[in-house]
Amino acid sequence: MSDRRRADPGAESSDPRPKPSPPPSVQAGGKARGASGAVSADDGAAGRATRGRDQDAPSRTPRKRRRRRRRRGSLPDRAIVFVGPMAAGKTSLGKRVARELGVPFVDTDAVIVREHGPITDYFTAHGEEEFRRVEAEVIAAELAVPGTRIVALGGGAVLTESTRLLLAGHPVVLLMTTQEAVLRTANLARRPLLRNDPAAWGRILEERRPLYEAVADVTYRTDRATKDQLARRIAQWARSYRKRLPEAGETKEQR
Repeated sequence: MSDRRRADPGAESSDPRPKPSPPPSVQAGGKARGASGAVSADDGAAGRATRGRDQDAPSRTPRKRRRRRRRRGSLPDRAIVFVGPMAAGKTSLGKRVARELGVPFVDTDAVIVREHGPITDYFTAHGEEEFRRVEAEVIAAELAVPGTRIVALGGGAVLTESTRLLLAGHPVVLLMTTQEAVLRTANLARRPLLRNDPAAWGRILEERRPLYEAVADVTYRTDRATKDQLARRIAQWARSYRKRLPEAGETKEQR
């Protein structure tokens, strides 16, 4: 019988005894384990390094994205100036843009009123030439303040050459509108040049238009969109604004 058992090739396969378990070295995904079942120091270090790389990879990407977003969204490090004709919305829109950007707002006409009294009274008592001199001094002082903020100028501020030269070094937003819109919404009693002749608005605009366009970097029509829409558009433009500083005496027309 022993001879037959040795000659029968299937004799061993029919043995009902269970086969021994595979050695510990091939268990748990092939990681070698000692008698206690702990992963070896080398394998553990390799696993920790692999897990560290896997955990670090996604965290580096968001940081890079955040840095790129901050670079794209950086604001100019100086005043963003609003110019335009009387009653175009420089003050009301300037305040909204300042809130949108989280920066201060300054209205140079309000500074003049605080320091010299109502503009209409000062205009009447001292004349336009003296008023423009005072206006230019106030504007120069406000534009010299470092940091980002919105500064709204009076409608005639661009008439002064020294002011135009200063504006060459700042982002300038030109707000335009129509005479019909102004006469419908403006308080003419506060506008010394319009109080006795409301139709003068159109004539004054045509005289000043070349000066506005010479100092402006971008133009928005305030009669074609809501103030909230315009505030968002201007804020987006300000965040993407890039320009070089002018040479001494250089104007925007000469660039």
